Amino acid sequence: MDFEKTELADGRAVLYRGDSLELLKAGLLKCDAIVSDPPYGIGYQRGAGGAGGISAPIYTGKIIGDDQPFDPAPWVEHANGSAIVLFGADHYKTRLPDGGRFICWDKSCGQGAAAASSDAEFAWTNRRNARSIYRHFWTGATRSCDGFDAKSKARAHVSQKPVNLMAWCIEHARIGLDKVVLDPYMGAGSTGVAALLSGRGGRCLRCSLCGSEAVPQPYARDASWYEHDDRMQPASKRAILP
Repeated sequence: MDFEKTELADGRAVLYRGDSLELLKAGLLKCDAIVSDPPYGIGYQRGAGGAGGISAPIYTGKIIGDDQPFDPAPWVEHANGSAIVLFGADHYKTRLPDGGRFICWDKSCGQGAAAASSDAEFAWTNRRNARSIYRHFWTGATRSCDGFDAKSKARAHVSQKPVNLMAWCIEHARIGLDKVVLDPYMGAGSTGVAALLSGRGGRCLRCSLCGSEAVPQPYARDASWYEHDDRMQPASKRAILP
């Protein structure tokens, strides 16, 4: 099994580059919760056409693993009753265990149908929370700030999620502090950023990320960025601003 492992942000984040299922079988993905946007098994591919600009994603290739049905069973079993949130659940709902809840990300926010994407996306969680809707406008060039710094940048992954959305998922799943959040299907790295930004009282959620696609990563692009962007540091290490 070939993979690369890199520790970031003083060891609070671990980035694996390899096949997440192989890493899982090898016992390398220890975690307290799973929050991820896996391939849905729908064979989606975004073309490279269009007018360009900030609405055109850098990544236009196929999504690895999207050419076969997604099986959530290994990850549900790995969670072993701990919190798990998986996006795209409406595409593989017949393979999900009984119980749990669907949660909705409203992407259009009542501003009309999106031209190139659905109005909403659905995730499944094993947490017995009330069914909830998170509203965050996200339709290419006309989108709300994602909670970090990507509003004015081209998306680096066709299924990139806003950092604010993934932070809400972490809160919705009631994942405690000092817990390790695993994203076994990292695309742009939004889950990892959301976990590291969730610090309170000098503590922060930690994360493990698995990525296998050779695409630019706006959040997980290199170790020095995690070390030198002040927002990625725990509260006890952040600079005191005037």
